[in-house]
Amino acid sequence: MEKYELAVINGIVLTMDGDMRVLSPGSIGMEGGEIRYVGKDEVRGEEEIDARGCIVTPGFVNCHTHSPMTLFRNAFEDQPLEKWLKEYVWPVEARLKPEHVKIGAKIAAAEMALNGVTCFNDMYFYMDQVAEAAVEVGIRGVLSEGMVELFSDKASEEILRRGTEFARRYHGWRGMIWAALGPHAEYSCSLEFLRRVREEADKLGVGIHIHLAEVKPPVDEFVKEHGKTPIKALDEIGFLKRDVLIAHAIHLDDEDLRIIRERDAAIAYNPVSNMKLASGAARIEEMTRMGIRVGLGTDGPGSNNTLDMIQDMKIASLLQKLKYMDPSSLPAKSAVRIATRGGAEALNLDHLIGSIEIGKRADIVVINTRKVRYQPIRDPYTALAYCGSGSDVKDVIVDGRIIVRDGALQTIDLEKALEEFEKAISELFG
Repeated sequence: MEKYELAVINGIVLTMDGDMRVLSPGSIGMEGGEIRYVGKDEVRGEEEIDARGCIVTPGFVNCHTHSPMTLFRNAFEDQPLEKWLKEYVWPVEARLKPEHVKIGAKIAAAEMALNGVTCFNDMYFYMDQVAEAAVEVGIRGVLSEGMVELFSDKASEEILRRGTEFARRYHGWRGMIWAALGPHAEYSCSLEFLRRVREEADKLGVGIHIHLAEVKPPVDEFVKEHGKTPIKALDEIGFLKRDVLIAHAIHLDDEDLRIIRERDAAIAYNPVSNMKLASGAARIEEMTRMGIRVGLGTDGPGSNNTLDMIQDMKIASLLQKLKYMDPSSLPAKSAVRIATRGGAEALNLDHLIGSIEIGKRADIVVINTRKVRYQPIRDPYTALAYCGSGSDVKDVIVDGRIIVRDGALQTIDLEKALEEFEKAISELFG
């Protein structure tokens, strides 16, 4: 019997590999942070996790969020996006200090870890603080400094400098952090600024993370000013490439979808935020059929309000069924895929993470499905997508390291972090 540093045994393993194999019971052997065995044979480990009666998946990949916005959770509710941003969020963000951002990001990283998220794609300010928070908690991050240009030449230079400087310093940091450039949106950045962002991303060898076509009024205004949709305009300046991840992508026409597919850009689908802000429903069913890469995102805690990817899988599926009035749209297996391997593909990290395969990094989640509401587990994909909750996560492994054991975070003092978080809330909101 083979023995490894760490082994997960007796689980219902959803490999999320090319064949979408289900191994029941299945075993995973890990050495040096890498998956060395996946199969049905019995294995042993110097350290073991018995996953009997549990569903085991690759780590969830949160493809779009603003993690420090835990600071804004439950603060500004039931508002349309433009009003929410301009009248509530942006004025408070102007008072943010680096220490506020770090503790907000640390609480978010802890929440994500406890909910089985092992990698997240983030856009905000003071991203060096977010990088430190993620590494302290023990999860991976693809991080971009948010660049809100608002068409000021003076601001443009400084904003672009900050974004590129962060990317230079943190791309590949500690083997856990990757950098991207983060121009905010088509309504907050000029086309000339976006052209320059594209040039800098090419020089640095990093990706681009941007909100596009999230709500209809800015898209209509853009078309009125430029005579074309944001997707068409960005394509004309050479912006859209395989390294671009588009958050939301709701208000697109057929030609926009064709361009995205041809340029091989990826989409981050954020169903809960899109519903809460009444932004609309993205054409995810059509995108996946066309072969467009799609990952699942929670969006920020200010507009979701949780970072629970398992909960969002169900809503992701249900929203597509309602949009198309077709119960077969985005079935359970597809919902689980976009939350795991799909997210890794969207971030161009699927060579490292996103599936349980030999040679990939050991990012593994064990979900306690011995609970009554899961029974009977006729199909583990259906059980997870339609019955699951992040609170069911039992164990989380990132890079071969157990960061959550029996539902408890192992890496930071969470009570102390929450005390610091409460202090930051008091400073910001009085």
